Amino acid sequence: MIALRLLARGLTRPALTLLGASTIFLVGCRTTPVVPTSAVLVQPTVENQPVPVAAPTATTAVATTPTPASFTTANTTITQADWVNDPYARRKSVMDGKWRKGEALLQGYLGVSSVQDFAVSGSNGQVEAGTGSISQYPVIGGGAQWKLAGERVDFGIEGLMSIGGRANGGAFYVGGGGAAIAVSLDMLIVDFYGGPFVSLPLGKSARLYGSLGPMVQFISYHQSGGPVGTNGSSSGFGIGGYARTGFEIEMAPGSYIGIGVRWFDSKVDLSSTFGDLDMQSVEAMLTFSVMG
Repeated sequence: MIALRLLARGLTRPALTLLGASTIFLVGCRTTPVVPTSAVLVQPTVENQPVPVAAPTATTAVATTPTPASFTTANTTITQADWVNDPYARRKSVMDGKWRKGEALLQGYLGVSSVQDFAVSGSNGQVEAGTGSISQYPVIGGGAQWKLAGERVDFGIEGLMSIGGRANGGAFYVGGGGAAIAVSLDMLIVDFYGGPFVSLPLGKSARLYGSLGPMVQFISYHQSGGPVGTNGSSSGFGIGGYARTGFEIEMAPGSYIGIGVRWFDSKVDLSSTFGDLDMQSVEAMLTFSVMG
């Protein structure tokens, strides 16, 4: 009996060892396939395989405002290129060719002033323009018109200034005896003026306007060549009034060119020696305007 137990114990240990080794081998065979030594792995080429196409990626849609190819307003047809590149075209489509309330029209001009009446009356005599060269002088100016009301006709207020003058301008000094003596005048004339205006559209691309109001004038005056005691320099401010009108044609959306005329009457106190300078003049001008 003892002999049988020893024999069984001796046989059991080798058997368990063999069973464990067999289990490990079987598990390894199931998890790792055996590649035959005769198999050759071939790398696929581009010719044998289709070129892979990248899968589309998700993008976030951006909301954009569609640009119209073209559209027609009451006054003009605006193309897509005008809409994208020209801010005035976009504004005109919104305005439908009209001048909006509160919007400013900036205006500049070049011109010449033709003196109709010129007299410096002082204690020592009087200076008159007559046919002398002081009767004309160049001017440059500018300002703005602001629309306040109106649909078919525009109403608003304007404010402008101008600078003009003449060097070595000819005039005549008339003394107590009535004799006229040629004198030379140097003058710088600065005007500040403004008032209500009305603008009437003419068709699709033109307008006619008019305005009037008060004026403040500054003059720097120098006289030479007269009798002893009548020459010298002085300056002063004065007041007056003006009226003007003009006609403009639209050359591009919001840009105008035209002609204008301004009349004014002023009186400036120069000094006790020269007295008052009374002047009336008519200015002819070439105007350039743009929507501000």
